[in-house]
Amino acid sequence: MVVRVPINGSTLQWARETMFVDQEELAKVANTKVENISSFESGDASPTMRQLEKIAKKLDRTLAFFFTPPPTKSDVPDTADFRGYTGGPIPYLLAREMRRAEQYRETILKLEGAFDQPAFTAQVTIRNAKVRAAEMRRLLDLENNFIPRSNSEYQTLNFWRNLLEKHGFLVFQTTKIDISVFRGLSIYHKNLPIILLNGADSNYGKIFTLFHELAHLINRTSGMCSIYGSENEEYIANNFSANFLMPEELIRSKINESNYTFKSIDQVDLLAKQLKVSSFATGVRLRTLGYISEKFLDSIRSHAEEQWKNERARQKGKSGSPPYWKIRFRDLGSGYIGTIARALEDQKVDWLDASYLLNEKIPTVKNLMDEYYRTEG
Repeated sequence: MVVRVPINGSTLQWARETMFVDQEELAKVANTKVENISSFESGDASPTMRQLEKIAKKLDRTLAFFFTPPPTKSDVPDTADFRGYTGGPIPYLLAREMRRAEQYRETILKLEGAFDQPAFTAQVTIRNAKVRAAEMRRLLDLENNFIPRSNSEYQTLNFWRNLLEKHGFLVFQTTKIDISVFRGLSIYHKNLPIILLNGADSNYGKIFTLFHELAHLINRTSGMCSIYGSENEEYIANNFSANFLMPEELIRSKINESNYTFKSIDQVDLLAKQLKVSSFATGVRLRTLGYISEKFLDSIRSHAEEQWKNERARQKGKSGSPPYWKIRFRDLGSGYIGTIARALEDQKVDWLDASYLLNEKIPTVKNLMDEYYRTEG
């Protein structure tokens, strides 16, 4: 005999719509007909336990959630205008990651208490982006000519990410979301504002996005970015990021030291490696400062795109892939994982709690803890 589970249909509908999942998609997940999903939501029928388990997993909810009344508002954070997005409902995976990022933030506040508001400069505008970028460097205790000493793009990204997290920001990454959907987004909070990066981007691309989103947070805006948008807000954020990562005085000193003439793209690549940024970002900065022509910048853009395609092809051609837990460590970051590790040490949570807070099974949680203590602890 098949046992039916008397859930609250309105709650199911709320959860499905909140996560931008249509009835057809949910029906496929639950291995049932669209008409049955409609009946579950109207209360005319009830799912089996197995169906409910599949539905709950898809909608990123606990089983118990479906027995309660629906919440009064969405728990997927708003992005002000979906900057750079092509329109339509945001993809389910991105909605899930945004929701989880908010949950992780709430977990940190609960386990570690109140945080001071991060150090922000005054508002960034088109005219003052250079000044504000220099001020932000000082707030982060950096000299104006500072360049990370990291030996790889990944290490450089982690340096900048860890630096921002030490100064009161939260940074997460996503997996399996196409780069055409978004490169980064920001969710403003007075305490622990969030930056979400697309894991499909290059590491140097993520670094530029990181400080692009920081500019949006300084200006108290939230939203989704493509980075290449032409709107004033996007231009301001790009300008801030470029000035932060490549201060004019630093650029000029490197050019003078190496006697760069920029008659070839190879010199742009060399300067980019010195500055620990992408060739395209370097090209844009050089164009802004008048060192190269628009035509040469177009060549750099094509060159950078070809490099990225080749790198993606190389990555896809590799035999095997990183262990799942390594991807999760990258996405969650040492900041959040460290919070859970300290809570386990202090017996504020147990392993089952940690599994729930990390959205992972206990064996994966143990791998995450081992990696944290190996690299950070």
